[in-house]
Amino acid sequence: MSSTPERSIDHAKEGRAVTLDSIEQAFVRYGTPVGNLELLRGIAAGVGEGATLHGFRTYFKIERAGGGPALEVHDGYTTGFRSESDAQRLAGDRPRWASRRFRGAWGITHFETRERPLGAAKPKRATAPRSSNGPATPRSGATEPREGQVCMSCFMQMPLTGVCPNCG
Repeated sequence: MSSTPERSIDHAKEGRAVTLDSIEQAFVRYGTPVGNLELLRGIAAGVGEGATLHGFRTYFKIERAGGGPALEVHDGYTTGFRSESDAQRLAGDRPRWASRRFRGAWGITHFETRERPLGAAKPKRATAPRSSNGPATPRSGATEPREGQVCMSCFMQMPLTGVCPNCG
């Protein structure tokens, strides 16, 4: 038995369910690694005829037609198996572990995982350090600020529109 790779899910941020037509559509939508396709096809087929797929922001569910807990397919793992034997029956010899999702739930680990799961924090962009003594140095590729021309009648600087507010 393996340790759990489960991550906390903020279900309030997952949004409304979207109906998916097939495992293949779910794979495309969620960028699931191709190495997991046969595993998840087998799980969906093993759940039984009439199972439906519903997608959320970062994962999708395989809803059992006969009732019972849905299988939640996340990046790198699936949870919602009713027992260890249910996980073994549907997923074969994949590593199994007791899930925190509900009492008695089990999960399995997928063959492959994406580098960065959907909904994960994006890496922050590096910014140029600012000097406390003087103006910030412009970034490379930055252009000089645009300035309006000088009015030839009143010699005031005009806005970028080219119309002098004093002379009209």
